[in-house]
Amino acid sequence: MLRDDLQLIRKRLEKAKNIAVFAHVMPDGDSVGSVLALGWALEDAGKTVQYISQDPIPEHFHFLFEYCKDGKNPFVSEPVGADCFVTPDISSVDRAGSFFLDHPEFSVDICIDHHISNEGVGKLNWIVPESPAACEVLKNILPELGFSFTQRISSALLCGIITDTNSFTNSNVYAGSLRAAADLIDNGADIFKISHIAYEEHTIQEMDFWRIGMSNLKMENGLAWSKVSKAEREARGIFNSDDSGFVSYMGNTTGIKVSVLFIELDERITKISWRGLPGYNVAEVALEFDGGGHKAASGATVHGPRMDELIPVVLDKTNAMIFRSSGQL
Repeated sequence: MLRDDLQLIRKRLEKAKNIAVFAHVMPDGDSVGSVLALGWALEDAGKTVQYISQDPIPEHFHFLFEYCKDGKNPFVSEPVGADCFVTPDISSVDRAGSFFLDHPEFSVDICIDHHISNEGVGKLNWIVPESPAACEVLKNILPELGFSFTQRISSALLCGIITDTNSFTNSNVYAGSLRAAADLIDNGADIFKISHIAYEEHTIQEMDFWRIGMSNLKMENGLAWSKVSKAEREARGIFNSDDSGFVSYMGNTTGIKVSVLFIELDERITKISWRGLPGYNVAEVALEFDGGGHKAASGATVHGPRMDELIPVVLDKTNAMIFRSSGQL
Protein backbone atom coordinates (compact mmCIF):
# COMPACT_ATOMS: atom_id res chain seq x y z
CA MET A 1 0.00 0.00 0.00
CA LEU A 2 1.62 3.25 -1.14
CA ARG A 3 1.28 6.64 0.53
CA ASP A 4 0.77 7.95 -3.03
CA ASP A 5 -2.71 6.45 -2.80
CA LEU A 6 -3.53 8.99 -0.10
CA GLN A 7 -2.49 11.81 -2.40
CA LEU A 8 -4.89 10.49 -5.03
CA ILE A 9 -7.68 10.38 -2.43
CA ARG A 10 -6.80 13.91 -1.33
CA LYS A 11 -6.96 15.21 -4.90
CA ARG A 12 -10.34 13.49 -5.47
CA LEU A 13 -11.78 15.11 -2.35
CA GLU A 14 -10.36 18.50 -3.29
CA LYS A 15 -11.99 18.24 -6.71
CA ALA A 16 -15.42 17.31 -5.33
CA LYS A 17 -18.00 19.88 -4.27
CA ASN A 18 -20.90 17.79 -2.93
CA ILE A 19 -19.75 14.66 -1.10
CA ALA A 20 -21.96 11.83 0.18
CA VAL A 21 -20.45 9.86 3.08
CA PHE A 22 -22.14 6.53 3.83
CA ALA A 23 -22.65 4.70 7.12
CA HIS A 24 -23.04 0.95 6.84
CA VAL A 25 -26.34 -0.84 7.40
CA MET A 26 -27.21 -1.17 11.09
CA PRO A 27 -24.53 1.41 11.95
CA ASP A 28 -22.33 0.98 15.01
CA GLY A 29 -20.07 3.48 16.78
CA ASP A 30 -17.19 3.07 14.36
CA SER A 31 -19.47 3.65 11.38
CA VAL A 32 -21.20 6.69 12.86
CA GLY A 33 -17.94 8.14 14.21
CA SER A 34 -16.04 7.75 10.95
CA VAL A 35 -18.84 9.26 8.85
CA LEU A 36 -19.26 12.25 11.14
CA ALA A 37 -15.53 12.86 11.60
CA LEU A 38 -14.80 12.75 7.87
CA GLY A 39 -17.92 14.77 7.07
CA TRP A 40 -17.06 17.48 9.58
CA ALA A 41 -13.48 17.66 8.25
CA LEU A 42 -14.87 18.09 4.72
CA GLU A 43 -17.32 20.76 5.91
CA ASP A 44 -14.46 22.65 7.55
CA ALA A 45 -12.73 22.56 4.14
CA GLY A 46 -15.77 24.23 2.55
CA LYS A 47 -17.41 21.16 1.04
CA THR A 48 -21.11 20.38 0.98
CA VAL A 49 -21.57 17.05 2.78
CA GLN A 50 -24.47 14.60 2.82
CA TYR A 51 -24.52 12.09 5.69
CA ILE A 52 -26.15 8.87 4.50
CA SER A 53 -27.56 5.99 6.53
CA GLN A 54 -30.21 3.61 5.28
CA ASP A 55 -30.94 2.53 8.85
CA PRO A 56 -31.63 4.70 11.91
CA ILE A 57 -28.66 5.82 14.00
CA PRO A 58 -28.74 4.07 17.42
CA GLU A 59 -29.57 6.34 20.34
CA HIS A 60 -26.18 5.61 21.95
CA PHE A 61 -24.55 7.87 19.38
CA HIS A 62 -27.04 10.72 19.24
CA PHE A 63 -24.89 12.71 21.69
CA LEU A 64 -22.49 13.31 18.79
CA PHE A 65 -25.18 15.34 17.05
CA GLU A 66 -24.57 18.04 19.68
CA TYR A 67 -21.47 18.89 17.64
CA CYS A 68 -23.47 19.45 14.43
CA LYS A 69 -23.93 23.08 13.47
CA ASP A 70 -27.66 23.00 14.23
CA GLY A 71 -27.44 20.30 16.92
CA LYS A 72 -29.68 17.99 14.88
CA ASN A 73 -29.30 14.53 13.34
CA PRO A 74 -27.77 15.17 9.89
CA PHE A 75 -28.34 11.70 8.44
CA VAL A 76 -30.67 11.09 5.48
CA SER A 77 -31.45 7.80 3.74
CA GLU A 78 -30.19 8.62 0.22
CA PRO A 79 -27.95 11.23 -1.41
CA VAL A 80 -29.16 13.77 -3.96
CA GLY A 81 -26.88 15.52 -6.42
CA ALA A 82 -23.59 14.26 -4.98
CA ASP A 83 -20.48 14.27 -7.18
CA CYS A 84 -18.36 12.05 -4.90
CA PHE A 85 -19.28 8.95 -2.89
CA VAL A 86 -17.22 7.88 0.13
CA THR A 87 -17.66 4.73 2.24
CA PRO A 88 -15.70 4.60 5.50
CA ASP A 89 -15.89 1.34 7.49
CA ILE A 90 -17.68 -0.47 4.65
CA SER A 91 -16.25 -3.75 3.35
CA SER A 92 -18.68 -4.47 0.48
CA VAL A 93 -21.09 -2.40 -1.61
CA ASP A 94 -24.20 -4.01 -0.12
CA ARG A 95 -23.06 -2.91 3.36
CA ALA A 96 -23.76 0.66 2.24
CA GLY A 97 -27.43 -0.26 1.88
CA SER A 98 -29.41 -0.52 -1.33
CA PHE A 99 -28.35 2.76 -2.96
CA PHE A 100 -25.52 1.48 -5.18
CA LEU A 101 -27.45 -1.70 -5.99
CA ASP A 102 -30.50 0.31 -7.03
CA HIS A 103 -28.43 2.93 -8.89
CA PRO A 104 -25.74 1.12 -10.92
CA GLU A 105 -24.92 4.40 -12.65
CA PHE A 106 -23.18 5.45 -9.43
CA SER A 107 -20.18 3.81 -7.78
CA VAL A 108 -18.00 4.28 -4.73
CA ASP A 109 -15.23 6.79 -5.37
CA ILE A 110 -13.31 6.37 -2.11
CA CYS A 111 -13.32 3.58 0.47
CA ILE A 112 -11.48 3.93 3.80
CA ASP A 113 -11.70 0.74 5.82
CA HIS A 114 -10.09 -1.80 8.13
CA HIS A 115 -11.88 -5.07 7.33
CA ILE A 116 -9.67 -7.93 6.15
CA SER A 117 -12.47 -9.13 3.85
CA ASN A 118 -12.51 -5.84 1.90
CA GLU A 119 -11.14 -6.48 -1.60
CA GLY A 120 -11.48 -2.84 -2.67
CA VAL A 121 -14.97 -1.34 -2.71
CA GLY A 122 -13.99 1.96 -4.29
CA LYS A 123 -12.15 3.34 -7.27
CA LEU A 124 -9.65 4.55 -4.67
CA ASN A 125 -9.12 2.51 -1.51
CA TRP A 126 -7.21 2.88 1.75
CA ILE A 127 -7.65 -0.36 3.71
CA VAL A 128 -5.64 -1.12 6.85
CA PRO A 129 -6.77 -4.57 8.09
CA GLU A 130 -4.40 -4.56 11.07
CA SER A 131 -6.20 -1.54 12.50
CA PRO A 132 -8.98 -2.33 15.02
CA ALA A 133 -11.23 0.55 13.91
CA ALA A 134 -11.94 2.64 10.84
CA CYS A 135 -11.82 5.69 13.09
CA GLU A 136 -8.22 4.82 13.95
CA VAL A 137 -7.43 4.59 10.23
CA LEU A 138 -8.97 8.03 9.71
CA LYS A 139 -7.13 9.49 12.69
CA ASN A 140 -3.84 8.40 11.15
CA ILE A 141 -4.50 9.71 7.63
CA LEU A 142 -6.53 12.92 8.13
CA PRO A 143 -3.40 15.13 8.26
CA GLU A 144 -2.19 13.68 4.94
CA LEU A 145 -5.60 14.47 3.47
CA GLY A 146 -5.14 18.08 4.53
CA PHE A 147 -7.40 18.11 7.59
CA SER A 148 -6.79 19.04 11.23
CA PHE A 149 -8.35 17.76 14.46
CA THR A 150 -11.09 19.84 16.06
CA GLN A 151 -12.83 18.83 19.28
CA ARG A 152 -15.85 17.46 17.42
CA ILE A 153 -13.76 15.47 14.94
CA SER A 154 -11.65 14.08 17.79
CA SER A 155 -14.78 13.15 19.75
CA ALA A 156 -16.33 11.25 16.84
CA LEU A 157 -13.08 9.38 16.17
CA LEU A 158 -12.62 8.44 19.82
CA CYS A 159 -16.21 7.18 19.94
CA GLY A 160 -15.50 4.83 17.05
CA ILE A 161 -12.23 3.58 18.50
CA ILE A 162 -13.71 2.92 21.95
CA THR A 163 -16.75 1.04 20.65
CA ASP A 164 -14.97 -1.02 17.96
CA THR A 165 -12.22 -2.10 20.37
CA ASN A 166 -14.65 -2.89 23.21
CA SER A 167 -12.93 -0.17 25.21
CA PHE A 168 -9.42 -1.30 24.18
CA THR A 169 -9.91 -4.93 25.23
CA ASN A 170 -10.07 -6.71 21.84
CA SER A 171 -7.17 -8.93 20.80
CA ASN A 172 -6.29 -6.71 17.82
CA VAL A 173 -5.67 -3.62 19.96
CA TYR A 174 -2.04 -2.52 19.86
CA ALA A 175 0.00 0.33 21.33
CA GLY A 176 -0.86 2.59 18.40
CA SER A 177 -4.55 2.39 19.29
CA LEU A 178 -3.84 3.83 22.72
CA ARG A 179 -1.55 6.50 21.28
CA ALA A 180 -4.28 7.49 18.81
CA ALA A 181 -6.80 7.76 21.64
CA ALA A 182 -4.37 9.83 23.72
CA ASP A 183 -3.89 12.27 20.82
CA LEU A 184 -7.66 12.62 20.43
CA ILE A 185 -8.06 13.29 24.15
CA ASP A 186 -5.35 15.96 23.86
CA ASN A 187 -7.48 17.52 21.11
CA GLY A 188 -10.52 17.83 23.36
CA ALA A 189 -12.34 14.47 23.24
CA ASP A 190 -13.95 13.65 26.61
CA ILE A 191 -13.10 9.98 27.18
CA PHE A 192 -15.37 9.62 30.24
CA LYS A 193 -18.43 11.07 28.50
CA ILE A 194 -17.87 9.09 25.32
CA SER A 195 -17.14 5.82 27.13
CA HIS A 196 -20.13 6.16 29.42
CA ILE A 197 -22.73 7.14 26.83
CA ALA A 198 -21.53 5.19 23.80
CA TYR A 199 -20.14 2.07 25.46
CA GLU A 200 -21.35 1.56 29.03
CA GLU A 201 -24.82 3.13 29.27
CA HIS A 202 -27.75 0.94 28.26
CA THR A 203 -31.52 1.20 27.98
CA ILE A 204 -34.30 -0.87 29.50
CA GLN A 205 -34.90 -2.34 26.03
CA GLU A 206 -31.29 -3.48 25.85
CA MET A 207 -31.61 -5.15 29.25
CA ASP A 208 -34.68 -6.95 27.92
CA PHE A 209 -32.67 -8.04 24.85
CA TRP A 210 -30.06 -9.58 27.15
CA ARG A 211 -32.84 -11.30 29.11
CA ILE A 212 -34.08 -12.97 25.92
CA GLY A 213 -30.55 -13.89 24.89
CA MET A 214 -29.78 -15.40 28.29
CA SER A 215 -32.97 -17.46 28.29
CA ASN A 216 -32.01 -19.00 24.92
CA LEU A 217 -28.30 -19.42 25.68
CA LYS A 218 -26.62 -22.78 25.00
CA MET A 219 -22.97 -23.74 25.59
CA GLU A 220 -21.08 -26.86 24.54
CA ASN A 221 -17.50 -27.76 23.59
CA GLY A 222 -16.18 -24.22 23.70
CA LEU A 223 -19.07 -22.74 21.71
CA ALA A 224 -21.72 -20.44 23.16
CA TRP A 225 -24.70 -19.45 21.07
CA SER A 226 -28.12 -17.89 21.43
CA LYS A 227 -30.99 -16.63 19.31
CA VAL A 228 -33.50 -13.80 19.48
CA SER A 229 -36.60 -14.01 17.33
CA LYS A 230 -38.48 -11.09 15.84
CA ALA A 231 -41.54 -12.03 17.89
CA GLU A 232 -39.52 -12.04 21.13
CA ARG A 233 -38.09 -8.60 20.37
CA GLU A 234 -41.40 -7.06 19.41
CA ALA A 235 -43.17 -8.53 22.44
CA ARG A 236 -40.80 -6.50 24.62
CA GLY A 237 -40.90 -3.39 22.46
CA ILE A 238 -37.42 -3.88 20.99
CA PHE A 239 -37.57 -2.70 17.39
CA ASN A 240 -33.89 -2.37 16.51
CA SER A 241 -31.53 -5.25 15.74
CA ASP A 242 -28.49 -4.12 17.70
CA ASP A 243 -27.16 -7.02 19.77
CA SER A 244 -26.30 -4.59 22.61
CA GLY A 245 -22.97 -6.31 23.20
CA PHE A 246 -24.53 -9.64 24.07
CA VAL A 247 -22.45 -11.70 21.64
CA SER A 248 -19.28 -10.32 23.26
CA TYR A 249 -20.66 -11.08 26.70
CA MET A 250 -21.19 -14.72 25.71
CA GLY A 251 -17.67 -14.83 24.30
CA ASN A 252 -16.17 -13.63 27.57
CA THR A 253 -17.46 -16.69 29.45
CA THR A 254 -14.79 -18.95 30.93
CA GLY A 255 -14.04 -21.87 28.62
CA ILE A 256 -15.77 -20.35 25.58
CA LYS A 257 -13.68 -20.06 22.44
CA VAL A 258 -16.32 -18.76 20.03
CA SER A 259 -19.75 -17.18 20.49
CA VAL A 260 -22.53 -16.83 17.93
CA LEU A 261 -25.74 -14.82 18.11
CA PHE A 262 -28.68 -15.18 15.72
CA ILE A 263 -31.16 -12.32 15.42
CA GLU A 264 -34.27 -12.83 13.31
CA LEU A 265 -34.89 -9.61 11.37
CA ASP A 266 -37.79 -11.04 9.37
CA GLU A 267 -39.26 -14.45 8.56
CA ARG A 268 -36.45 -15.29 6.14
CA ILE A 269 -33.74 -12.78 7.10
CA THR A 270 -31.30 -13.56 9.92
CA LYS A 271 -28.46 -11.45 11.25
CA ILE A 272 -25.54 -13.51 12.59
CA SER A 273 -22.69 -12.21 14.77
CA TRP A 274 -19.54 -14.17 15.70
CA ARG A 275 -16.81 -13.45 18.26
CA GLY A 276 -13.70 -15.57 18.70
CA LEU A 277 -10.64 -15.77 20.91
CA PRO A 278 -7.19 -15.36 19.32
CA GLY A 279 -6.48 -18.37 17.12
CA TYR A 280 -10.12 -18.83 16.10
CA ASN A 281 -10.80 -17.08 12.79
CA VAL A 282 -14.54 -16.43 12.74
CA ALA A 283 -14.19 -14.39 9.54
CA GLU A 284 -13.64 -17.59 7.55
CA VAL A 285 -17.01 -18.88 8.74
CA ALA A 286 -18.76 -15.58 8.06
CA LEU A 287 -17.43 -15.59 4.50
CA GLU A 288 -19.19 -18.91 3.88
CA PHE A 289 -22.45 -17.04 4.50
CA ASP A 290 -21.51 -14.02 2.36
CA GLY A 291 -20.49 -12.05 5.44
CA GLY A 292 -17.16 -10.74 6.59
CA GLY A 293 -15.30 -8.75 9.18
CA HIS A 294 -12.28 -9.54 11.33
CA LYS A 295 -10.71 -12.76 12.56
CA ALA A 296 -12.03 -12.07 16.07
CA ALA A 297 -15.35 -10.42 15.18
CA SER A 298 -17.48 -10.95 12.09
CA GLY A 299 -21.05 -10.93 10.91
CA ALA A 300 -23.44 -11.85 8.11
CA THR A 301 -27.03 -11.24 7.12
CA VAL A 302 -28.56 -14.31 5.49
CA HIS A 303 -31.65 -14.20 3.26
CA GLY A 304 -33.63 -17.31 2.44
CA PRO A 305 -33.86 -19.97 5.13
CA ARG A 306 -35.79 -19.41 8.34
CA MET A 307 -33.65 -18.76 11.39
CA ASP A 308 -34.28 -22.15 13.00
CA GLU A 309 -33.35 -23.87 9.71
CA LEU A 310 -30.17 -21.80 9.41
CA ILE A 311 -28.89 -22.27 12.96
CA PRO A 312 -27.72 -25.92 12.71
CA VAL A 313 -25.93 -25.21 9.42
CA VAL A 314 -24.05 -22.26 10.90
CA LEU A 315 -23.22 -24.13 14.11
CA ASP A 316 -21.83 -27.08 12.12
CA LYS A 317 -19.53 -24.76 10.16
CA THR A 318 -18.50 -22.93 13.32
CA ASN A 319 -17.80 -26.13 15.25
CA ALA A 320 -15.70 -27.43 12.35
CA MET A 321 -13.60 -24.25 12.46
CA ILE A 322 -13.18 -24.58 16.25
CA PHE A 323 -12.06 -28.20 15.84
CA ARG A 324 -9.53 -27.33 13.13
CA SER A 325 -8.20 -24.34 15.03
CA SER A 326 -7.92 -26.20 18.35
CA GLY A 327 -5.71 -28.78 16.65
CA GLN A 328 -3.35 -26.03 15.50
CA LEU A 329 -3.00 -24.20 18.82
